[in-house]
Amino acid sequence: MEHMEHMEHMEQMEYDLLDDEAAEFLWSRGGGDADNSALMRRTTNVVVQRQSQRTELVVEPSVAEPSRPMRPPSQVAQPTGHSPGSSQLAASSTSTSAAPSKVIEHERPNEMVRFCLRLGYNALFYPYEFAKVLIQLGHEPLQALPFHLPLLRGRPRLFLPGVHRYVQHIQQVDGYVGMYRGLTARLAANTVDFLLGDVLLAILRFGPYKAEAGEEVSLKELLWNLTRDSIRLATAVALSQPFYVVMVRQIAQFVGRERVYEGVLDSLMLLVKMEGFAGLYAGIVPRLLGEWVVLAATSCVSHLCRRLLPMSRPQQLYNAVIIQLLASMLMYPLEVTSACMAVTGAPLSACEPPSMPLYHHWADCLTDLYARGGHQRGAILFWRTVPRIQLLRRQDGQLPKTAF
Repeated sequence: MEHMEHMEHMEQMEYDLLDDEAAEFLWSRGGGDADNSALMRRTTNVVVQRQSQRTELVVEPSVAEPSRPMRPPSQVAQPTGHSPGSSQLAASSTSTSAAPSKVIEHERPNEMVRFCLRLGYNALFYPYEFAKVLIQLGHEPLQALPFHLPLLRGRPRLFLPGVHRYVQHIQQVDGYVGMYRGLTARLAANTVDFLLGDVLLAILRFGPYKAEAGEEVSLKELLWNLTRDSIRLATAVALSQPFYVVMVRQIAQFVGRERVYEGVLDSLMLLVKMEGFAGLYAGIVPRLLGEWVVLAATSCVSHLCRRLLPMSRPQQLYNAVIIQLLASMLMYPLEVTSACMAVTGAPLSACEPPSMPLYHHWADCLTDLYARGGHQRGAILFWRTVPRIQLLRRQDGQLPKTAF
C-alpha cells in the first residue's frame, strides 16, 4: 500500500516538472497565460513633453517585421546627459527643415496710390517749382553778391540767392496764397497725363513686348519698347501742353502783378480767343524734343549696359535712373526754351522787352539763350551764379548794372 502511494507521488512530481518546463518554453516563445501574452503584444508610447510650448510630441515606434531581425540591446545608442533644451532644439530644427521656405515677394504698389502720392508731392513742393519757372524766364528780383574763393585763383564771382531765399521773397510780395498760383493747372496736367496717357496705345492695341522663355535681350525688344514709350510720351505731352502753358503764364504774372489769366478754363478760353488753338501748344516742340531725347538716350544706353555688363534687377534700375539724370542735364536748355516760348506773345511784362526779347521761333530762342548764357537758368537751384558772359558784357557796358 505504501509502495503504491510512493509511486503515485513520484508520478505527480514528474508531471509537475514537465508542466514547469512547458510553461518556461511557452514564456520564451511569447505564449503563456492571457495576461502575459497581452503584456507582450502591447505597444509602448513615448511621450516627450515640451516645457516652453506646452505641447506633447508622441513617438510611436514601428512594429518590426517578422522577417527583419531585431537589433541587440548592445547596439542601441543610449542618450547620455539628455536635457529638455536639447530636445527642444532638435524638434525646432526638424520643424524648420520640414517647413517649406517662404519667398517674400514685394508687389508693385497700386497705380492709383502712386498717382495720389505724385499729386501730393507736386502740391507740397510747388513753391519751389514756382521759383524755378521765374528763374527760367530770367526774372531775378534779388541782388547778386560778390564772393571770392581764396583757395581758387580767379576773378570774383557774383552769386545769386538760392531758391529758399527766392521762395521767401515770393511769400513776402504775394503772400502764401500767391506761392500756389498755377497749382490747379499743374495738377490738371498730371491728371490728364495719368488718365489719358495710354489712350492711343489702347486704340492701337500696342502692348508691351512679350519675350519668349529663355530669350536674351535683343534689338527687337529695344525698338519695340522705345516705339511704345515714344507714342505714350507724345500723347501725354500733347494732352498736357495746354495746361502747362496756362501754368507758366499764371506764374509769369508775378513779375508785373497782372491778373490776366485767372482760373484754368477761363485761361484756356482766353488763349483760344487771343492766339487761336496754336496758342494752346506754344513751346510744345522743344519740350517734346527734349523729353524724347532723354527717353531715347536712357533706353539705348541701358540696353547696352544690360547686354555688356552683368547686373541684377536693382542695379539695372539704379543705372537707368543715373543715365536719365545725366541726359536730362544735357537737354535742360530745351526745357528753358519751352518755358520761354510758352509765354511769348502773352500780354505780360515778363515776356516783353526789356525783360525778354520777342521770339518768332524756338530755335531763335535757344540761340539767344546760349548767346546770353541763360541756357542753364534754374539747372542748379542752391548754388546760382551770374554767367561769365554777362559779367564780361557788364564790364564792356553792354548790360546795365540793374540787370543783376
